[in-house]
Amino acid sequence: MIHISPKEKKHKNPIILIHGALFNGKLWEGNFLDYFPEQGYETYSINLSGHGQEANKLLLNFYGIDDFVDDVVNLITSLEEKPILFGYSMGGIVAQLVAQKVSLHKVVLLASVPPYGMLNSSFKYWTKSPLSWGKFMASTVFPILKYVDSDAPEGIYHTAPSKRVQRFIGQNMQAESLRALVELIIRDFKIDPKGIDIPMVHIGFKSDQIIFPEEVERTASFYGHEVRIFDEMAHMFMYEPRWKEVADFISQWLLDEND
Repeated sequence: MIHISPKEKKHKNPIILIHGALFNGKLWEGNFLDYFPEQGYETYSINLSGHGQEANKLLLNFYGIDDFVDDVVNLITSLEEKPILFGYSMGGIVAQLVAQKVSLHKVVLLASVPPYGMLNSSFKYWTKSPLSWGKFMASTVFPILKYVDSDAPEGIYHTAPSKRVQRFIGQNMQAESLRALVELIIRDFKIDPKGIDIPMVHIGFKSDQIIFPEEVERTASFYGHEVRIFDEMAHMFMYEPRWKEVADFISQWLLDEND
């Protein structure tokens, strides 16, 4: 886990960043892990079970989504104040499930897996870009297939990041738990929106083909919450040149939803 304290703490509720599949807590380095501490937030970036350089990869395929939920719940129980959860992609469904179990301050969902799973998005991706769908699915099992420039499946980037950032991504990508992947595609997570009565915002990206923006809008409608779709960005928005626009929007939303 990465924990960054702000130079001047301006907000009592800490932020917990939950990464998506194929990565670890370093996903947020150089973007949100810099930005939100500068805004005065105590910020944590968690490594879910089986993720990160120190994790036992031999156990990876035994972990499911509920194990990842337990990881976040265990961190929350160690904190003095209710946190703000940022859930990205797979981390988004983890955040939704956590919100059913413990008291939270707010939730930010970024290109989040919907409460009914990824089957719709996966089928749409396959029909629209079968080659890219194949690359994406292969990368979930074989980490040698990195998301670098021309090798990246469609919908990962709208604007390819710099070579330096691509090297960083390549160094930190990893295989994903097969159990978790199967659950993401076929599992209905049976979330009751009436049981999650906290401020929540849903953010999607126009060029995303992993979690299509229509799925983000559908999830927002499921909860009856605000949605924002950003143009000219795709699934790994945090490595695109305009990522700060997303951070600025979230920062203002957090302030508007008064502490």
